[in-house]
Amino acid sequence: MIKDLLTSLKMFGAIEILESLVEIKDREAFVVQLLQSEIHHREKRAAKRRLSSAKFPVDKEWSDIDPSLNTGVEFDAVRELGDGSFIEARQNLCLMGQQGTGKTHSLIALGRELCRKGYSVRFYTACELVNILEEAKVQLTLKKVMQGLLKPSLLAIDELGFVPFSESGARLLFDVFASRYERGSIAVTSNLSLNKWIQLFGSEELTCALLDRFTHNAQLFTYEGESVRFKQAKERNSYGRKK
Repeated sequence: MIKDLLTSLKMFGAIEILESLVEIKDREAFVVQLLQSEIHHREKRAAKRRLSSAKFPVDKEWSDIDPSLNTGVEFDAVRELGDGSFIEARQNLCLMGQQGTGKTHSLIALGRELCRKGYSVRFYTACELVNILEEAKVQLTLKKVMQGLLKPSLLAIDELGFVPFSESGARLLFDVFASRYERGSIAVTSNLSLNKWIQLFGSEELTCALLDRFTHNAQLFTYEGESVRFKQAKERNSYGRKK
């Protein structure tokens, strides 16, 4: 009878634990454990949906990072942001520095942790996002796309700096930053220091206006050191020659 009622209510987490609770005589303890199991089940499903909706390109976790390979990078400080406090404060985040030092890995690991904590995240490469915006402009769906970019708790933009934008693309990306200003957090990785962002956006006025908004309430972290990918490649080649 109870199982049928739980099924009709779609309380599948409670159903999973039901049989293991049959020996409990205390009615309140029985109900509490049943409901806790259901809550846990729903939280796991919700986190799974958020992780899927974030569109992370790969599964990267903090446990996959070896901080000893680049001791100058503040991995622990970035990891602590996984509590969501910077999102609650509507702060931005910028991870900037050399290639191969763990910026993208950190951004993905942080984003995944935030998804598990109940925050919504949407991940794009900068090039991908600009292409989406320019296509939406042509198809007259830009307003809808821009509204969608306001929804996530965190908008994550990776690889800002690898490809300069067209004048139209730069303006559209500026509009994204401006629309989320003091309304929602943006996290960016870039191989360029902030004073070189004019190489991306072309216009000094546009770059200054964007940086003024983005850095107003932002946490900045510098990633310096040797490329881990390059270091691993050298080790593999060295090992191959020894054999």
